[in-house]
Amino acid sequence: MVSRKTRPRRSAEETRQVLVAEGLRQLERVGLDFGVEHLTLESACVETNVPRSSSHAAWSIDDDFTPQALYQRRVLKEWLATREGRSIAAAAEKALTSARESAALDIRGNDLVRVAAQAALQAGLTPDDGRGSGVLSTDMAIKHTLASQPASLRDPEIEGWVREAEERTRAERIEDSYRPMAKLLGLQPRPEYGDAAYRHVAIAIAALTEGITLRELVTPELGLANDPVRDVETDTAPATLLGVCVEALVEKFFEPAIVDGDQAP
Repeated sequence: MVSRKTRPRRSAEETRQVLVAEGLRQLERVGLDFGVEHLTLESACVETNVPRSSSHAAWSIDDDFTPQALYQRRVLKEWLATREGRSIAAAAEKALTSARESAALDIRGNDLVRVAAQAALQAGLTPDDGRGSGVLSTDMAIKHTLASQPASLRDPEIEGWVREAEERTRAERIEDSYRPMAKLLGLQPRPEYGDAAYRHVAIAIAALTEGITLRELVTPELGLANDPVRDVETDTAPATLLGVCVEALVEKFFEPAIVDGDQAP
């Protein structure tokens, strides 16, 4: 906790930035509680040593919302805008790098697909330093809270933030993960799908990951995270449910690439 002996002078925008940073830390610690009621200016002020009067003055910028509501909305917007780099794609890349370095797996073919899929699932299930829900869990809470509201009552601005985050995330994963992975596996989109294959796969894998993660979080007895779905002696990486689904998607939308007149091995 910040010492109360000295309080730095800040502009209204600087005060907002300090309080939003504390709100993001609160989201990481405790996630959402069927909403954002626990994200309060009061608790952020206590943790950051910002005077209560300054906090309300900093957020008294819109006649349609209270300072508390404006603060909560800004935290949500910042979460959706800055979550990448901590989530699925980064976790999958880290897992693949670790596997290569340790030589634990011969990373190729379905092994690569399974390791990446498993890393994506664990990214949603693993708490952030033991303080609260994983990054993916919080993302799902935001989406499901929004989706639970009647369409006529949904906040169009928050809907826009979610939509922008989805579109940006999908574009980044296609360029940073799926194109390089296809090249590494010696694959190219099937002619009937063309470049749209990457978009189809990105959407489907994201939906599968979120759906399986949600069920594993709520009903871990299903064993969706780690239990193998088949026992094949030739398998060198776990064939979990998500891994098998991702394999099927890859086979559906991609085929061996043609290199100098020959198919890639």
